[in-house]
Amino acid sequence: MKALLLSLFWIAQAAAGDPCAGVERGIDDAAKTQLAPLIGRHLGVRGVRINEALHSGEWHAFLVGARDADESVVLYSGDPLSTRQIEAIGLFALPEGEKAIRAWFLANHAAMPAALASCVAQLVAKAGVS
Repeated sequence: MKALLLSLFWIAQAAAGDPCAGVERGIDDAAKTQLAPLIGRHLGVRGVRINEALHSGEWHAFLVGARDADESVVLYSGDPLSTRQIEAIGLFALPEGEKAIRAWFLANHAAMPAALASCVAQLVAKAGVS
């Protein structure tokens, strides 16, 4: 029993240290095929590829690239198939450092789930672009 409790404690500690804990990650090929051109139309670019897809509550964040555009974060506060993006920002335009990126998202999108802001910030900071 003691070993079980210790295991649960360490699992909880590991999850607490993961900025993406509680954020759904990933996208299947069918959804990519459907969403990439839609995001491209929203951004006015062609050849969009979805590099990361994140989801928390009603919010969706996509890290995308395109043929003639910089890597970007695209945010939706609802179903991307039925709503227009609320933000599209090039990674180069974000502040430097994970904490600053998280703070920027939360300051500019107060309704954005904090876990999603943290996860996006970590991915952008790890990309080394900011």
